[in-house]
Amino acid sequence: MKRICVFTVLSLIISLMIVSPGTALAQEPKEIVATYMQAGTYDKAAEELVPAFEKATGIKVELIVAPWDVLNQNHITDLTTGTGAYDVMSGEFWIATVFEHMLPLDEYVKRDNYGGDFIERIWSPGPSNFYDGKRIGVPYSADAYGIWYNTEIFEQCQLKAEWETWDDYIAVLDKLQICLKGKDIAPMVHYFGQIEQPAAIFLGMYDGYLVDKNGNYALDREKAVAALNKMQSLLKYNPEGVLGFDFNAGNAVFLAGKAATMVGWPSFIRANADDPAQSQVVGKWAMAKFPGPGFPMVSAWNLFISKYSKNPDAAWEWIKFYANPENGTKFMLKYGIGSPFKTTYEDPELLKTLAHFLPGQLENLSRAKSLPWTFAAFEAFFRNEGDFHQGKITAEEMLDRVQTEWNEIKVPEALIQLADAQGLKEK
Repeated sequence: MKRICVFTVLSLIISLMIVSPGTALAQEPKEIVATYMQAGTYDKAAEELVPAFEKATGIKVELIVAPWDVLNQNHITDLTTGTGAYDVMSGEFWIATVFEHMLPLDEYVKRDNYGGDFIERIWSPGPSNFYDGKRIGVPYSADAYGIWYNTEIFEQCQLKAEWETWDDYIAVLDKLQICLKGKDIAPMVHYFGQIEQPAAIFLGMYDGYLVDKNGNYALDREKAVAALNKMQSLLKYNPEGVLGFDFNAGNAVFLAGKAATMVGWPSFIRANADDPAQSQVVGKWAMAKFPGPGFPMVSAWNLFISKYSKNPDAAWEWIKFYANPENGTKFMLKYGIGSPFKTTYEDPELLKTLAHFLPGQLENLSRAKSLPWTFAAFEAFFRNEGDFHQGKITAEEMLDRVQTEWNEIKVPEALIQLADAQGLKEK
């Protein structure tokens, strides 16, 4: 009996020695790796949240930040090789070639009744990324092209910032030009020298497809020529030298009160426009509607979960912790990140101080669409558009050049699907 008891005790000790290390490992906190663009906004907001998230969930978070181009390439390389180095990835439609490697999130969304606070258009395909009809991305920022105006100048000229189409807007510019004659104030300003930006105005003027019936990049030529020439007609309303204006130069003109209207990204100027140390238009500006018949281009960064993540449940917890209505409002005010949540724009307290911005921004976000272009396709368009604005080629010649380059570019299946979902595919 003694031998049996000793043997039993030894067996238990050995068993505990074998089990203990495994048990200890199981009790170690889960770890995830999340990526963000190095921008001093999205990444800083993430850094702020890490301590609270780790304390609340017991999940450790490693943040990887990188410039836009490096970030995209890192994601593409990781997903095409199946390495699984990143659990949560921050990106947009620029990485659509690897959308098939993202984890569908529909079950998480349904289980947690998540998503009801988003602006409907931002939560829909396009701004929100989908693949094969399944949600793969959760938007955590939203900014859409818009037009803001100097309310003081409009009052002096007895005009209202009301327009539905670009023809309506141009009619207002004509009246401003007459009213402001002899003054050092332009009816409009845009950063035409920031070569990739005027394409957003084209998209607002163009009412046609971006992908043809066969799934290739193409434009309705007649509509595209008309939109390009209409956009070119805006140059005469801008300050001298506008073809050399970058973001800073364009914003500076409006902030100095030297332009009656400005076309561009609101998030690039909103905080500065309300800062007396940087602006001459504090209390004298407001957001207006981005005209049609086209759409306001949207920048909507999404959070994805890699199919190769070892901790997808933990990754989802991070997404919910980062992207929620409370943070949407907080990060907009603190970091200038455009909120994708409708609750931000309907907040009674915020409307007391931001009534000049929130309603107009919500209206534009509610019509916004994302581009179904790869960066190569986008670059082919804006590079040749730059020559068009400089008067080196006609609209027809520009489109010939663009189409020649597009013929060599394969459209990712994910972007064909997103074009179709947004009404940007030829019927």
